[in-house]
Amino acid sequence: MGMLRAPERGTISFSMTQQLPHPDDLSDAELAEQAHAWRRLALRGDRNARAPAHAYETALRERVRASMAAELIANASAAAPEPKRPWWRRLWPLSTDARVTS
Repeated sequence: MGMLRAPERGTISFSMTQQLPHPDDLSDAELAEQAHAWRRLALRGDRNARAPAHAYETALRERVRASMAAELIANASAAAPEPKRPWWRRLWPLSTDARVTS
């Protein structure tokens, strides 16, 4: 896919007949570039750029969450399971140094 850019200032940024690239069709770098370009236009006062900016930013956040969740799941499954303790033992530390003997 070629270089994707948001329309320049002074042009109609979005109309119902204009088709924007779907976030699923873009790579991570292209999606980040589109989100940044549309948000920049929206912050300059172009009201028609708000919806595309929001859509691209939301898709980007969902991708980041999905990749982070997959990484956390992989790390959790690779780690050794913690020993099971009764619920009341969670109130006291595990070390024997902290125990009070009388």
